[in-house]
Amino acid sequence: MDETLFTASTSRRAERFNAWEIALAVVFLAACLIGGLALAQRQTSGPAIGVLRFAAAIDFQSSSQLVEMMEAARLDPGIAAVVLEVSSPGGFATSSESIYYTLLNFRQQKPLVVVVDGLAASGGYYMAAAGNRIFAPPSSYVGNVGTRGSRPTDPAPAPDELTSGPYKLEGGSRFEQIRQLDLVRNSFLNNVVTQRSHAELNPLKISAAEIAEARIYLGSEAVALGLIDGEGSRTEGIEAAAALAGLETYHVVDLPGYLGMEQIVSSDDLMTSAQSLLAAAPPGTIFMLDTRIPFPQHWAASGIPHLRKPRTGADALWADARGQSVGAPTSSFAERLAPAATRP
Repeated sequence: MDETLFTASTSRRAERFNAWEIALAVVFLAACLIGGLALAQRQTSGPAIGVLRFAAAIDFQSSSQLVEMMEAARLDPGIAAVVLEVSSPGGFATSSESIYYTLLNFRQQKPLVVVVDGLAASGGYYMAAAGNRIFAPPSSYVGNVGTRGSRPTDPAPAPDELTSGPYKLEGGSRFEQIRQLDLVRNSFLNNVVTQRSHAELNPLKISAAEIAEARIYLGSEAVALGLIDGEGSRTEGIEAAAALAGLETYHVVDLPGYLGMEQIVSSDDLMTSAQSLLAAAPPGTIFMLDTRIPFPQHWAASGIPHLRKPRTGADALWADARGQSVGAPTSSFAERLAPAATRP
């Protein structure tokens, strides 16, 4: 009887051990399979051309993601070239500049081809200008080289506030703010002219003064003017990237997936995204943003007087020192900025 009980107990323990061994074996095999597939993806048929899509307004988050990913692609030996698909109305000037110089740095080591997917305006076009090649469909929107900013305001400190200098409140006079807007624009303009003037395939055919007019062109017009290299889409972009990298055999990968990084946050409604960016921006922010996107309507009551004499029409924007309320504006912010001759 004791021998029978011992045999049964041993049998149950063996069954438990066998179940654990099987489970561990299954987990181990699954891990090996996943790891093998990942390794195979990175090593299949030689070098890879990474495709990266950027469909967003250019803010601190989206620019940071793009910069990080392009740096990772630059350092990855398996990536031979990158095709960057751009659909962007632009955004913050500082973020646009950061992207431009990162892409330019990437281009010094590996080919970069930019494909415009419908829109590359202002900061979006600044990104594109860093590429070895730029392609766009004929009906896409390209260009709008320039900067934007809110109208400079008169300083108005709080009643209990003291400042240590005439420009502590605003950082400078209204004329200096306008000058800074022009300085950033000039840098943007000079970089575009430099890159497109040296384009191998379709160099620039218009003057810097014409580009500074900040016009928005159709893709077909942009080709004729030398702002882009040709009409095309992702297919043409991949073929151009392979040719620039000297590749005959290659495979195409989704760059974020290949690098094991998160996709860049995209926006389905670029207009709403850009307007949210405008509304949240601090005063004095300089934008490289599509001109067709209106600034938010700025009107608010102010319970304190201005330190300077208000300009003509200021009563439509501000309340006086007695706290009178301001009625709804009769025109949009963009209309108030328009020259008098264009107003109805």
